[in-house]
Amino acid sequence: MKKIITKFIANTITEEELRKLHEWLKNTDNQKEFERYISDYHDLNLLMLKNDVDKAYRNVKEVIYGKKKIISIYNRKFLKYAAAILILISSTFFFLTKNTFVESNSVSINPGTDKAILTLSNGAEIFLDSVTNYQDEMIVSSGKEIRYSKTTEKNISKAEYNYLTIPRGGQYHIVLSDNTKVWVNSESQLKYPVNFIDGKTREVELVYGEAYFEVSPSYENDGSKFLVLNKNHTVEVLGTKFNVKAYKEEANIYTTLIEGEVSVSSESETKLLIPNNQSVFNIENQNLRIQYIDVKNEIAWIRGEFIFQKKSLKDIVKVLGRWYDVDFEFLNDSIAKQRFNGELKKNQNLEAILNLIQNTNKIESYEMKDNSVFLK
Repeated sequence: MKKIITKFIANTITEEELRKLHEWLKNTDNQKEFERYISDYHDLNLLMLKNDVDKAYRNVKEVIYGKKKIISIYNRKFLKYAAAILILISSTFFFLTKNTFVESNSVSINPGTDKAILTLSNGAEIFLDSVTNYQDEMIVSSGKEIRYSKTTEKNISKAEYNYLTIPRGGQYHIVLSDNTKVWVNSESQLKYPVNFIDGKTREVELVYGEAYFEVSPSYENDGSKFLVLNKNHTVEVLGTKFNVKAYKEEANIYTTLIEGEVSVSSESETKLLIPNNQSVFNIENQNLRIQYIDVKNEIAWIRGEFIFQKKSLKDIVKVLGRWYDVDFEFLNDSIAKQRFNGELKKNQNLEAILNLIQNTNKIESYEMKDNSVFLK
């Protein structure tokens, strides 16, 4: 319930979770526990910029009624009770909080968007976003995805390659000519043929970054295998769903299998993955190992979420930095090792996420200046 209450405060609660909270709060003892938990663990920065009950009430109202589809199924008594508790705490906790809220002199930092740079085989570069699209005989972009058509030309002997480069603060979806679907994350680059050659292995290269693949099965492509290449690391599939993460600054390449079967190879060995397995390939020592993992957390990014389970702030800010296109600096080195659990929406402004991390006492404060965030 603590997890659900936290999500209620952060306005990321789901309909099912809200139902559970509604039922749980029917018990008077639970109502007291609800109030005690918020008092102990959350300073509710949004409601405490000033000791202003009217402002607190307006903010709570906006949060609650902003989720019309979810809230409408519950009675007004519940809403009134929840709002009353938050207002009570917001008007008193201002004097109790140990945290210091640092106001930013910069504008609000918005989340990333669907955008990419398409590099054609002739070297021409085309910027893709919700406004600027592109279309030719084989390619159609729609603002959120780019789709390739299979050629009707016979006896193609040489593949032409395109690159899809995703900048920081971006993401994009691509459908290859064999109907393989790929979601490409921030700060990533994918190299792929405009059309695969009949009878030959289908190969794409994740030059760097992260991508999630839903591969068109081999039986729909004349039995041809599908390979994802990255440096000295190869993923071979027949038809499956998996995620590959190979960022330039990272020491390891991670391949996570969601469905089907893949083999992962280095120069010296090959290992088989089954669902819920993740291979970890160390680039420096060429070591390849397999571990069990919660795949839901690994592919949360394609569902518009961040899920952090016991992640250090050092690792978390790498993810946030790519999505919000900002640089983080720790003014106190010790907090970089602090670990955090959280399920957050990617469509929030950066301040909302930083406030939530601050509310857990993992950081004392933060300051935003231009495209930099300072944590202490």
